[in-house]
Amino acid sequence: MKFDMYLPENGLNEAGVALSDMIKDLDLGVAYADTLRIRVSGGAYKESVDRYYIAHENGICYSRHWNGWGRHENAIGNFGHFFTIEEMRGKGIGKRLLEMWHEDLMLQSDKPLVLCCTAGERPGKMYEPYGFLRVREGANWGPMFMPLGDTPKNFRSLCDMYYEPSDTLICKKATLEWRHEIDCLLKFAFFDRGIDFDIGNVSYIEHALLHYPNDTRLIFTDKNRCVGWMLGNEVRLYPEYDAKKIQCCT
Repeated sequence: MKFDMYLPENGLNEAGVALSDMIKDLDLGVAYADTLRIRVSGGAYKESVDRYYIAHENGICYSRHWNGWGRHENAIGNFGHFFTIEEMRGKGIGKRLLEMWHEDLMLQSDKPLVLCCTAGERPGKMYEPYGFLRVREGANWGPMFMPLGDTPKNFRSLCDMYYEPSDTLICKKATLEWRHEIDCLLKFAFFDRGIDFDIGNVSYIEHALLHYPNDTRLIFTDKNRCVGWMLGNEVRLYPEYDAKKIQCCT
């Protein structure tokens, strides 16, 4: 069995072909899977760093893992799509991919501030040795975050660091580049505070970008921190900011 990386910006390699075949019919019409196919095909490489770790042989992908973040400073990263086919579980393949991922991550010069994921108790215990923490301490399920560099190891302190005061708020057209700032950090912050993040029946900006791209906006501070989103006229903004300061849309 081969253990390889696949980077969409470099074009398809053997691992990428095996991954593409594995996910071609995965949950068609479901936002996470449709976006995964866009990323794997190279459709987002100009906006997003996407790094895949693949166990494969003879064109078959046995296990996959990924992390990614937007191509901008102070990025929020996402960690996930970790999956091993049933008949290959319990053989240490996933563990080897995690080690491969962690070694590669530590070598990156453009690390995000934090990696985020949502996990149940069993996968959460697999992730904890690498530095993942629960947003809600003591919880057995739910949002987790892995602080990198000088990022605080307490979630509320992380939010205090990221969501700096801003005299103005600027509204811009949404792109996939900033998806993790919304669907990870902001959604986790709303979860932590018991605030409703959804707009109507839309639970993720990932879904809005696919189905309502012309009606979806992002809200930025004067230091280019992404701190909220809009769908139509509905706004979800980090609670420390005043929606009345939103000045314009582009």
